[in-house]
Amino acid sequence: MIFYFTGTGNSFAAAKAIAEADEPLISIAEAARKKEFTYELKNSARIGFVFPEYCSTVPEPVTAFIRSLEIHCRHPYVFAIITRGGVVSFAAGLLRHELAQRRIRLHYACSVRMPNNAVTYSDTPDESKQKRLFAAAEQKLSDIRETLRQRPVRPVRGGLMATVCQPVLCKSSSTVPFRAEDSCVSCGACARNCPDEAIRMEHGRPVWVKATCAFCHGCINRCPAGAIEYGTKTPGRRRYVHPDFQ
Repeated sequence: MIFYFTGTGNSFAAAKAIAEADEPLISIAEAARKKEFTYELKNSARIGFVFPEYCSTVPEPVTAFIRSLEIHCRHPYVFAIITRGGVVSFAAGLLRHELAQRRIRLHYACSVRMPNNAVTYSDTPDESKQKRLFAAAEQKLSDIRETLRQRPVRPVRGGLMATVCQPVLCKSSSTVPFRAEDSCVSCGACARNCPDEAIRMEHGRPVWVKATCAFCHGCINRCPAGAIEYGTKTPGRRRYVHPDFQ
């Protein structure tokens, strides 16, 4: 079983790439929305967590989900794959700590670089760079898939820097600058796809109803009309959605 969290598809694609035949893929956002936190698994089952690092730390919806998670399984094998946009990730250590609070041991973790979607901070990669990153990620994920079949056990250390980065992420994830331009077609995709349920449609327009959000960049990148902007930072910048993600 693989639990994944994704904003624009990188971690979803990574989860698919490493999944074994018929292995369930569980959306953390959907599970949390339905309050599905308890899972009964066979002894020695493998459990994966795949998610992006934000500001070198674990996204809040992932930590919130884990804090309510109940896994009923003796001796599970637990691993994590963290997708990143280029920076060094400290998220694995914090994930290990959060899982330990639920008496779940993290046996193995690694990261995979994929195209950056954080359009509020910088432009996203152009098509040629995306192709290079996809090719490298495909090879690495193939190697990880083979490695995981051996069920490796490697110490997962750290977590202090990820803990330090959490307040920084929270401070920078204000929803106030978000807005929908006149090109908005009132499709409601942003509200439906928001993992934080931070967007509500009012009179055919999206309204951000929470002061902060996960800052997954899903709304701004996945808007079919390209109508969502974030203050003065995003106009004119490319949007990014993984090609295998709808």
